[in-house]
Amino acid sequence: VHGRHVVAAARAARATASRPPAGGSTMREAMASFVAKLTFREMCVVLREQRGWRQAHDFFSWMKLQLCYEPSVVAYTILLRAYGNASKIELAEEAFLEMLEAGVEPDAVACGTLLCVYARRGRHGDMMLFYAATRRRGVAPPVSAFNFMLSSLQKHRLHGKVIHLWKHMMEMEEANNVVPNHFTYTVVIGSFVKAGLLEEAMDVLGKMRASRLVPEEATYSCLISLSSRHGRGEQVVMLYEEMRAHGIVPSNYTCASLLALYDKSEDYSKALSLFSEMERSRVVIDEVIYGILIRIYGKIGLYDDAQRTFEEIVSAGLLSDEQTYVAMAQVHMNARNYDKALQVLGLMRSRNVKPSKFSYGALLRCHVAREDIAAAEDVFRALCKYGLPDVFCCNDLLRLYVKLGQLEKASAFILKMRKEDIQLDEALCMTVMEVCCKSGMITDADKILKEMNNGGVTMKSSTMVSIIEMYARNRTSVMQEQDSSSKALACQTDSSALNATLKSLLDTPGGSSIACQLIRKLAREGEETRYHTDHGVHA
Repeated sequence: VHGRHVVAAARAARATASRPPAGGSTMREAMASFVAKLTFREMCVVLREQRGWRQAHDFFSWMKLQLCYEPSVVAYTILLRAYGNASKIELAEEAFLEMLEAGVEPDAVACGTLLCVYARRGRHGDMMLFYAATRRRGVAPPVSAFNFMLSSLQKHRLHGKVIHLWKHMMEMEEANNVVPNHFTYTVVIGSFVKAGLLEEAMDVLGKMRASRLVPEEATYSCLISLSSRHGRGEQVVMLYEEMRAHGIVPSNYTCASLLALYDKSEDYSKALSLFSEMERSRVVIDEVIYGILIRIYGKIGLYDDAQRTFEEIVSAGLLSDEQTYVAMAQVHMNARNYDKALQVLGLMRSRNVKPSKFSYGALLRCHVAREDIAAAEDVFRALCKYGLPDVFCCNDLLRLYVKLGQLEKASAFILKMRKEDIQLDEALCMTVMEVCCKSGMITDADKILKEMNNGGVTMKSSTMVSIIEMYARNRTSVMQEQDSSSKALACQTDSSALNATLKSLLDTPGGSSIACQLIRKLAREGEETRYHTDHGVHA
């Protein structure tokens, strides 16, 4: 392509790399025989062929001494690239300023080259400042420079800046012919997914489809995972089918996301069908997938299959995840084989798998089912070391106390929960009210009812009716013990207690409906409930 003298000049310049640096004299000596023999364009070719930044620097200095030299954006861009490849940012900046001082207007390629230099070294602040300057000059960097910047920002988890830069690209797309390519779409979709912006990620996928570009498996995988977390089951299936239509074999991560979705939506037939497809496609099945499969087998009553799968994991040496042990233990608990469940959890401890709140919760449920108070209390104390236990664990232990008639322990446990400000859910609230009523803790029951009326707990109307009826009846029985008059003893439910409760219900959203249900329930049992009609409640 080039003349022999050009090739010889390039070799002579590169050969100076083996000599000790001596300023520009070494390059001048090497190029002495080429003076006045190279055109400006040929000198640019020689400059481009230099492999080291020092040779490029020295040769460019020699170029500027030649009669045919003229300041050009082409030569400066080649020099910028040489500095950038060696991460010599200061030299690149000096070369760019020199270009401006020489009256050379930088073009998109020159600006893009310096942007890539900043991106390569992670100098994102300088990169964005220089990018803003190029925009003010009306220069649109090439898509390759945008890709370099986007990739660098994403590697440093600056997904917000990736999205910001993408929006600029969309503004420039038509005016400056900055057309995103496959790499651009892949990076941008990944950042939208990392930011949890599903709709925006799907919009970018739509643009990618319109450009007739096929996403990679990793792109489909992250979109499927995010769609699954957002509960978009139909979208997950659509993405999976689209991926398969393109002949892309799903990864085990993608399959795990799909299996988890099918498990959550209780679509077990599709889950088992997918597992069979994975085996046919020879997808590597990891422990996460096996754990989901064990959980599904347990839910549909295939306990032997769950046990067989668990044994396969053990024999394959894949068993290391706490969740897999807990999944198998849960299968045994569903089958009421609590001793086997304890054996599985014991195996986990013997293999030095670090337990968490997740496995302690399963162990607590197991001891509660076996009605072993001492063991359940030990597990609960261990659970408390990880912070406040969740409402499910609290309710499990409290129900055990109630079931075994340990009302003193139950009452003390409730006081401890209230002291630690554990927020009650519907089930726990029902259990707490039951204990309060059985133990005569009317003051605490009053406080709990007020908290409910203030909107602290959302629950079904049937649960509210049961709680309020239990509260009202128990409050009456306490008042009867305090009042020995025959009139008080003749009443089963004190109307003043009910009136106060019903009145407070009307201040609660949806409370009038619950009040009506309670009145009708008491009326069917023969209660004489009087309530002032000016409150707007009629049986």
